[in-house]
Amino acid sequence: MKIQTLGFVIMILALMMAIFRDPAGRVGLIVFLAGIGTTATGLAAVMALFQTIGSIGLARGLLEHAEAVAATTLVLVAGTAAMSLCIFAGAWCIRATLP
Repeated sequence: MKIQTLGFVIMILALMMAIFRDPAGRVGLIVFLAGIGTTATGLAAVMALFQTIGSIGLARGLLEHAEAVAATTLVLVAGTAAMSLCIFAGAWCIRATLP
């Protein structure tokens, strides 16, 4: 790790801790981090969904089609669950930090 990267990480952590002191800043930081988590999991789910939909088009037999449809269903369920988990974890953190 370069010294510049370490300095940048320390600066960002100091900024986050300074924001976290105020209740409004705390809520804003939690919403921001939950939004980043939701966006990242949604992006990963969409990329996996494109792969599974592509595998439906490449399937040759009935068994391969069934496997591709099952994989697509699994990706949709897992992506929805992961995004919901991020949203509910953020809501729980907000509820826990406010009096």
